[in-house]
Amino acid sequence: MKLELKSFRSKVALRIFMLFIICAIVPISAMALVSFVHVRNQLNIQSKELLRMESKAMSVSVYERLLLLEADMRLVSSNLTPCLEKPMPDISKTFAKNLRNRFKEMAIISGQGSHRQLFGSLQVSGELTASEKQYIYSGNAFLYVQEKPGSTPQIFMYMSLDPKDSKLGILIGEINQSYLWEVAEGRSSIVELCVLDKSNNILFNSLPYQVSFPNQVKMKISHTHSGEFEWNHKTKEYFTYYRTVFLKPNFYCPGWTVVLSMSKKDLFSPQASFTKSFPFIILLSIGIVFFLSNILIKKNMLPIVILEEATFKIAHGDFDHMVEIKSGDEFESLGHSFNEMAGKLQEGQDLLVRAAKLSTMGQMSAGIIHEIKQPLTAISLNLQMSMMKESSDEYRKYIKRALNAVDGLNVILERFKSFSYISEGTMKSVSIVEIIDNLSKLFGHQFNQGQINCIIENEKNLPYILGDKQGLQQVFSNLLINAMHALEDKQDGRRTINIKTYLSRDKVVVEIEDNGLGIPKEIQNRIFEPFFTTKSAEKGTGLGMAIIESILHKHSAGIEFESEVGVGTKFIITFPSLSQTEGINKKNARRTFS
Repeated sequence: MKLELKSFRSKVALRIFMLFIICAIVPISAMALVSFVHVRNQLNIQSKELLRMESKAMSVSVYERLLLLEADMRLVSSNLTPCLEKPMPDISKTFAKNLRNRFKEMAIISGQGSHRQLFGSLQVSGELTASEKQYIYSGNAFLYVQEKPGSTPQIFMYMSLDPKDSKLGILIGEINQSYLWEVAEGRSSIVELCVLDKSNNILFNSLPYQVSFPNQVKMKISHTHSGEFEWNHKTKEYFTYYRTVFLKPNFYCPGWTVVLSMSKKDLFSPQASFTKSFPFIILLSIGIVFFLSNILIKKNMLPIVILEEATFKIAHGDFDHMVEIKSGDEFESLGHSFNEMAGKLQEGQDLLVRAAKLSTMGQMSAGIIHEIKQPLTAISLNLQMSMMKESSDEYRKYIKRALNAVDGLNVILERFKSFSYISEGTMKSVSIVEIIDNLSKLFGHQFNQGQINCIIENEKNLPYILGDKQGLQQVFSNLLINAMHALEDKQDGRRTINIKTYLSRDKVVVEIEDNGLGIPKEIQNRIFEPFFTTKSAEKGTGLGMAIIESILHKHSAGIEFESEVGVGTKFIITFPSLSQTEGINKKNARRTFS
């Protein structure tokens, strides 16, 4: 597998992959290294422990064989005593059949020193010491090793025929070492056995060559009953564990040492095998992790790539481009939100175009009003001159009506001119009552057309507020337009808009309430969202309430609303008031427009 970082199309995917490497692979590698060292040491310890346990088992097996041979000697002695009066050939025939596999030769030494051969031709050099004879005549088995230069030492076992009658003599048997060391056949084929006596003479050796331990090793074996050491034979290195078989209590013989050796190559072969395989397993595991993480990260990061491409297309004006993500997680939700955003951006672009047109029309309206007012001024002057020259009361009456109509047109144009000014954002002391009165007169024609009864109640001595007049005009005009739209579909009952202004806890409060259709509960929390509207494109852009909220925020004002479907909607706006010394609204009136 060839892993290329360039295969990650997303930088996020590459970053996640690198973080995964740092946060996962590095700790895992460290843990693998620690585990490797720990397991390697444990295998080392375990191999040595197995050799130690086998040495112990071998020592026990050798000792058990000696005990079995002792039991055979006691059985022979007990059965032989009553038969001593028989001829020797008959006795030899009786015991040789059963004992030759365990003893090579067997004889009886009488109390006078004469030898009677049971089977074989046993020859023992050397005399027993007085203490050894006393030990044997006490009914114990005595083990004796006779050295033979250039060959394997002979091992003899002595036992009294009758501890109560020393004159009957001593039974002597040369142990068949093939039987004694038969226990070595049960050892592992890679384990070598060597048995030493107390003088470090070799009693048994499974190695194909003569063993010669260093002097320091011999000293160590002589002075400790168990332990371990290493030794070399030519180029081969051995690890050895030894254990002493204590023979003194039962056989009045110095202990033997069972030495088990294993070549280091065989001893540490599990460790060597582990050392070879473990790095391969780790590399294979890391490779699998790399491979799977590469595939899974790229697969899970595919939604990001899709969204990145879609964002690029949206940025270049392709608002119709939709994404399709089916991952069953947050990416799928993000895809849906992205599609909604693209749709809203398309709507927003259309609304911005319309807003630009409306802004252009607003700027043009000031010039149009100026152009209209010039001929109206000329008409007014001509009518005034005509009235001054006309003597007929009837014609003067008609001229006066015309003048009143021209004055009415001038008032209307002044109101539109004030409303069409672009806000400079300058905060001044303004009267809420005055702004609402001007707007109510401006919308008087619409109230009449919609058969709407507009009732205004202003509290007396209402303080002025610090505000932007044009911005506040836009706030209240948008609210009045929304109220009129809400009343358009009302079929039963009277259509009413109630406007109240009053002071509450040093706050100037304005309430605008209609008895229209109301706002459904499920969309009440969305009415301040930009571009959200339930109106047709001809009636609304979805920006009105968002603009209201923005303007009121600049005035440190708050807005709340209460609405019930079929009953109506009431908006409550609160403004911080100026000091009463700065400005007091003297008007206190209840007016009705319909």
